[in-house]
Order: sequence, then structure tokens, then C-alpha cells
Amino acid sequence: MRDLKKLLNQMSLQDKLAEITQLYGHERNEDGQTFMGIDYQFEAGKHMADNIGSILGVSGAKLLKEVQKKHLETSAHKIPLIFMHDIIHGYKTVFPSPLAMSCTWQPELVKKSAEIAAKEASVSGIHLTFSPMCDLARDARWGRVVETSGEDVYLNGLFAKAYVEGYQGKDVSSKFNIASCLKHFAAYGIAEGGRDYHTTEASEYALREHHLPAYKSAVDAGAKMVMTSFNALNGVPSSGNKWLFKEVLRREWGFKGVVISDCTAIVEMIYHGFAADEAEAAKKAIDAGVDLEMVSNTYYNSVERLLEEDKLTEAQIDEAVYRILVLKEELGLFENPYKDADEELEKQYILCEEHKNISRKIACESMVLLKNDGILPLRKTKEGAEKIALIGTFAKSRQMLDSWSVYGEEKDCRSFAFISLRMLLLKSMRSLSL
Repeated sequence: MRDLKKLLNQMSLQDKLAEITQLYGHERNEDGQTFMGIDYQFEAGKHMADNIGSILGVSGAKLLKEVQKKHLETSAHKIPLIFMHDIIHGYKTVFPSPLAMSCTWQPELVKKSAEIAAKEASVSGIHLTFSPMCDLARDARWGRVVETSGEDVYLNGLFAKAYVEGYQGKDVSSKFNIASCLKHFAAYGIAEGGRDYHTTEASEYALREHHLPAYKSAVDAGAKMVMTSFNALNGVPSSGNKWLFKEVLRREWGFKGVVISDCTAIVEMIYHGFAADEAEAAKKAIDAGVDLEMVSNTYYNSVERLLEEDKLTEAQIDEAVYRILVLKEELGLFENPYKDADEELEKQYILCEEHKNISRKIACESMVLLKNDGILPLRKTKEGAEKIALIGTFAKSRQMLDSWSVYGEEKDCRSFAFISLRMLLLKSMRSLSL
């Protein structure tokens, strides 16, 4: 076991700032080595690339073992990377969307889907997933409702807990387990007019009675990370909200893990009108307790000057770095930086028949059969059989993957998903009240 305090004391300020920065891994410079950001379009310098703390958006055992090996050769303190991704409702074996799975009212099925997703993701080299999404959906116009477990407070909490337990197991360092990051803290599901990234307004009563319980369920279940939300809650962007993170999350709920911003959410506080520039955005995020900056570099570029101006303390930076090092220790990465990444196990487990059969079962359980009390113009034929016509774009489409199925493949999910649908339709022929 590494002496993390000793390791922290050996790190330079720039080493620490690289550790609390996360970069996106799909784009690289011409040298094929330096990772770059998305949207914000910044370029990582050599020191940042060599000492970065975590990578978002890449997978595959062979590739990630190569990236980790290269990183350990260039990192000043041989601190392993954490590879993170949005594994939301399955990795290669795709399950119904979270909203569809909520229709089962069976947390044990959700837990099983998370166990399978964790196994497939872990053998592909991924260490942490940005799931569960604990936002309570109260406006059907919001484009991310499909990623939620719906509008019911109680069900939302049950499923949040099930996801965390499925991903992490009893020991997150054990084989086939990955860490879980709940999102988006907080009240992202009530953006005004259903417009994504928009402001949200909620009384403390509404927050505590309706919106916060599912996040707390995930924290109580042991989630290792919490992600900030894009919205401004009652005028304060989540990534700069001291009350949310210091008062509620840490003091009241006792959360000890890592807080990460959503993608470029810190720099976006400028566009909220909450920060004048990148330096002020960095200061407000660190003051609020955001440990890790996802895919922007305000921390790396601004903190040194903020320290010189006595607007921050290095103790604040040390606290953030230490939490990230603890997470790496909990995952067992200092002992085995490659964890479960294994090309042979990828072949054995990814899209295996057992996983596909369980996905098929959950798909069947998630389908809701409604009784027709005469509202649908359906009638029996002279032969006594019923006919159902599926009309429109989605009647012809076989797109089954839904959002965030980042590594699912159409050809792998169509067959068993449509067999399940066909079985349900045949069953409905017998049970619809016509």
C-alpha cells in the first residue's frame, strides 16, 4: 500500500494540477501522444499530458494497457491513470434505457444489468462509470428524461442504490467491479421549460423532499464519485455551489469521495454570468469543493496565480489531490495499474450468451402492456384474430440502442430485442381487451 501523504508531499504544484485535470482521450496531437480536449478546444502541453490524472472516453484492453504503460513511463511519480466512461445501460451488451428499466419496478434486475456492464467494461480497461443518473424527471420536454428512472421519488432512490451496488459490488477493487459516479448534483431534471443546461428554481423543501433523496441513496450505497450538474440552482451554478457540496454532500451526508465537474462545466460558469473569467471560475469551483475538472483546463492554467494572490491555499489543492489518490488506492491501481484489462476475457465475456439472455429478459420485463378500453380503433376480424399495424418512422427502424450506448452494436442487439418484442405482441393478441 502506498503512503499517499508522502506521495502528495513529493508532488510539485504543477504535478498536482495535472492530477486534478481530466482530458478526453479520442483526439490526439500529430505526435500521437498528447491528449486534447473537446468543445473547449484546448491543447495539453507535455507536462500536463505526462502527468494527467485521468482520461475520459477511451476503452479496449489492448489500447488502455498501452496508454497506462506509456503513462507510467512518463509520469513524474508513476501515478496510474483512471479510465472513466459513460457506461449507462450496458457496455457492449446493451440493456433497455434507464427509463425503460424503471418500468420493471425490479431493482434486482437493474443491479444485475450494472454487474454485467461492470464486468464487460472492466475487462476492457475501464475503471469508473458516470452512472447512475439520479436526477428526478418532472418535465417531459427535457431531452434527458430517457436517462432517468422517471418521476417517482421512491423508485428513483431504489434504482440509484441498485446501480451503485451492481457496479461496485462489496469491494470496488475486486475483479470485474468498477467505481460508480452519481450524477448530476443537483436538481438537473427540472431545468426551466425542459431546456438543457437552463436554470432551475426549487425551494429547499422541494429539494429535500423530491430531488435530493436519490442522490443520498447512491451516496449511502457507497458511490465513489459525485458529478456536478450543468444547471444553475436558484441562481448558483452547481460547480460553484458551496451549499450543495460542502454543507449538504460532505457535512450532512458524510461523503468522503471525489467530486468531479461535468464536461467543461467549470469554464461554463462564465457563460452563466457567475464568473468573470477562467481564474474566477476555477476559484469558485475549488472553493465549492470540486476536486476534478473534466475536459477544461482552468485549474491547470489559473491556480498558480490564484495562490500567489492569496485567493486560494495549497491546502485546498492538496485536499482534492488526496481524494483522487485515495480513489486510485481503493481501486487497487497502485498495485495493479491495469486492473482487469484483459483481451482474452473481453472475448469470453463481452456479448456472451448469458449476458444477452439477461438483457432479453430485462427487455421483456420493461415493456408495459396497456389495456385497450375502446380508445384504440381495433376490432376482431371475422376469423377471430386481431391485427396490429405499426406505422411511422420507428415502425420501420430497428434502432434499439438508445442514448449513451457508446459501445453497443446494432447487429448485436436487434435479434434478441426484436424476438422479445415479437413475444410481447403475440401475448398482447391474447390479452388486449378489444
